[in-house]
Amino acid sequence: MRRIRLVSVAILTLLALLAVAALGLVAAAVIVFARPELMPPGPYHPRAVYCRLRGYAVHPWVRVDPAKLYTLRVWSTRWPLFRDAYGYDDLIDDAADDFRKLYPNVEVEYVLLRLDEIGPAIADAVANTTAPDICVAPFDPSLVESGLVVPLDVFMRGEEAGDASADAFEPRALQSLVLGGHIWAWPAWSSVRSWAGNAQLLRQAGVDVEHVMTHGWSYEDVLTMVRSVGARQAGVEDRYRAYALVLDAASVDVLDSLMRAAGRGLAVAPDDGNLAWQGAPLASVLSFLGQAREEGAFPGPVPQMGERMLELFWTGRAAVIGPVGPGFARHVRERQERIAEGKLPYASRDVETVLLPVPQPSGGATHPCVSITSAMVFRQPGRGGEDAARLAVEFARLLARKEAVWLAREMCVVPAHLADREQVLGMIGPDGASERFLIAAAASGTACRHRSAELARKEAEVRKRAIAPALAAFWKGDLDAGDFDAYVKRSLSEAASDSR
Repeated sequence: MRRIRLVSVAILTLLALLAVAALGLVAAAVIVFARPELMPPGPYHPRAVYCRLRGYAVHPWVRVDPAKLYTLRVWSTRWPLFRDAYGYDDLIDDAADDFRKLYPNVEVEYVLLRLDEIGPAIADAVANTTAPDICVAPFDPSLVESGLVVPLDVFMRGEEAGDASADAFEPRALQSLVLGGHIWAWPAWSSVRSWAGNAQLLRQAGVDVEHVMTHGWSYEDVLTMVRSVGARQAGVEDRYRAYALVLDAASVDVLDSLMRAAGRGLAVAPDDGNLAWQGAPLASVLSFLGQAREEGAFPGPVPQMGERMLELFWTGRAAVIGPVGPGFARHVRERQERIAEGKLPYASRDVETVLLPVPQPSGGATHPCVSITSAMVFRQPGRGGEDAARLAVEFARLLARKEAVWLAREMCVVPAHLADREQVLGMIGPDGASERFLIAAAASGTACRHRSAELARKEAEVRKRAIAPALAAFWKGDLDAGDFDAYVKRSLSEAASDSR
């Protein structure tokens, strides 16, 4: 009996000690959780355990081995920009040098592609599980379904996030990277699809340029300008005549910019995959373009007018051109510099260039078209690799901010990090009106991309097989606005039959 009592006392004592130890561990875990710097990163750090329970394999408390050599592969765009012999290659090298001050055992390899190549290239690489560690490109939500993309919202929370916290970024840019409650990339910068104008010609036509840049303009506003420009050109010889609109009619970009401004950014509906560019919104856009053509807004031949767009603009013979991308600001600056250096002795200095919102339907809401370039991080297939992915997350954050500031000094892009906007030096115009327009559009614009790879492929097919040929026939005068719908649907039906 006494032996039983001794055993019972021993067991109770042991249980008490285990309970005290457990309480101590819990208390220590709570303390370390509140002050994570008290314990080095690793799998047993309380915050690491918490992150794994939440489903994050890659998080700020993954341990990086200081004795291991890491190589991060980066894909990005080869921007053809050089100032004082400094280009994008130099920017990545500088970012890598800065990163090695924190992690001397990290090397960076990079592949630079053309802007029109990087999207398809990364989609193919992800499909073949050969993605790089980091890709800086326009955000493509359809890549998330691969399961290789690293969610980054866990790196944007808490005091340790510092200036990388979620509230440090433009809310609209950040929201564009959210899918399923997670943030899937570091926002770098926003570009706004716009048209450009000759402010002098527009003011002569009675346009309040600053009001348009702030509040937008409707189809009827543009047509009023078209009539005014036409009236002022009555009797002027063709070789001296100015035109109200000179658009890049050879591509789908004009229609795309107008449909986005009308709130229909995708040709294929994201909910059911049916054709979205049809009915009243499409008819309204095409009627506007058709009426502008009837009123003599365009130079002829209309299908080739995009080839003369810059020539007519810089000779003061185009009131509005478009659409223009972020590189247009660089073009404007380079031209101004060459004029100042006397390298364009016969060039006019009188073209006051402004960026303009894309026209929208009368009475409709404004829908700025925005593209969000971001740094997406990929975890390599197979087990392990969390340490390399964590390093990739940190380098992607550094590279995204460096690229945004560098490009904003050269082109009309808006850094997503709010603190970096004071460094923006490359906007068009001396009075800051274009800069205000771009920043306002970045804060309210919508980025239109499909969230599934299947719909993204269908979107590309619809534009190529149906929209592009219909638009070409429209500009040639072989197809009017009322027949556009039927033409597109017939083309899609024929394409579907051919694929069977």
